[in-house]
Amino acid sequence: MSYRFINQSPYFNINEINLVGQKTLSNEELSSWIGPIIGENIFALELNEISKRLIGHPWIKSASVGRVFPQGIYVEIKERVPFAKIQLEQVYVMDNYGVLLGTNEIGENNLPTITGLKTKNLKIGNNVAEEEIISGLKIMRSLNRLSIFEKNKIDNIHITNRHRITFSTHTKNIKVHMRPEIAQKSFENLVLALGVIEKNEKNLSEIDLSFKNRIVIKHDNEVKKKI
Repeated sequence: MSYRFINQSPYFNINEINLVGQKTLSNEELSSWIGPIIGENIFALELNEISKRLIGHPWIKSASVGRVFPQGIYVEIKERVPFAKIQLEQVYVMDNYGVLLGTNEIGENNLPTITGLKTKNLKIGNNVAEEEIISGLKIMRSLNRLSIFEKNKIDNIHITNRHRITFSTHTKNIKVHMRPEIAQKSFENLVLALGVIEKNEKNLSEIDLSFKNRIVIKHDNEVKKKI
């Protein structure tokens, strides 16, 4: 079979694209990012170029493209998963790597929210995974494993600065203050004091873990107490 035949014969012109892995993205949108390849010769396609175009989409984490002879192409993608909302100049949805997937209009309303950041002029697809955000999400995940937050999960992270983060429960009735640089030690102290805190859980409003060797708790209508 000659080179001219395989590159010019209509027998090898693409007439089918098989898309695999999409959950959020429509076939129409994916096809627009792949480009107009129907009717093109299957051997002439630059598969790496198609993959590069696809991973330029903010929702696509990875993409692989292959030939299915004689006239097909398969495209397998892995989508990014919405992980949190972040308040910048408007509310965005981001994945667990910090990539902005879109504005909150995409309907992800049950995600934790990050506030307090001053970053501006960002675009969909930008990565906002600064150290404060990563630390905040890791700490939130650890706190939500504790029994005291079992029925009232922490779902708001307010980053005052890189040295102070405030976490709020879903009902906003309990706040937890922490310094990321001593987060591990503070968490260990909290675990040790958890039994005492839970015995006095009624009207609990604040747990301050900003101090190296003590925990300060506050109940509504009460002064702060040190543990």
